[in-house]
Amino acid sequence: MRENRDRDSGSGSAVKDDSWQEGIQQLLKQSRVSFLSTMGEHGPETSMAPFAIYQGNVLLHLSALAKHSTNIERQACIGLMICTAETADEPPLALPRLSLQGKVTLVSEEQLAAAKIAYLNNIPDAEQLFSFGDFRLFQLAPSVIHWIGGFGKARKVSLHQWLGM
Repeated sequence: MRENRDRDSGSGSAVKDDSWQEGIQQLLKQSRVSFLSTMGEHGPETSMAPFAIYQGNVLLHLSALAKHSTNIERQACIGLMICTAETADEPPLALPRLSLQGKVTLVSEEQLAAAKIAYLNNIPDAEQLFSFGDFRLFQLAPSVIHWIGGFGKARKVSLHQWLGM
């Protein structure tokens, strides 16, 4: 797989390809579901989790009753994938997707009200879940960000680039 970098247009001048930023923004606008990978007792486990973005972090509203919450308590470093929905028109490897790794922590009391609003803006039907005692709002602070814009269009995104979008 090639990396998206400054490419020579053939005329001797480099052309910067910033379409990856637009691709990530479009993916985050159209997707509300992520795939959460945690380390279970017997190895990696994957589950589905709705998400929202707030101040560069990925918000996850998780039940303490779910296995992934127990896994996060044991090992706070997780993987998360956000993927474009499959269509009959595109081969699976052509689908844009975003892979993130980082540490998950509870959203602080000071940030909870604003983070809750950001989460509900993306997942409005989750409002009633905030009244359930077992649900808590977590944030993933990405440390590794990998964008795949389709087959042959992959790049590592720095934290600086991620926060600047």
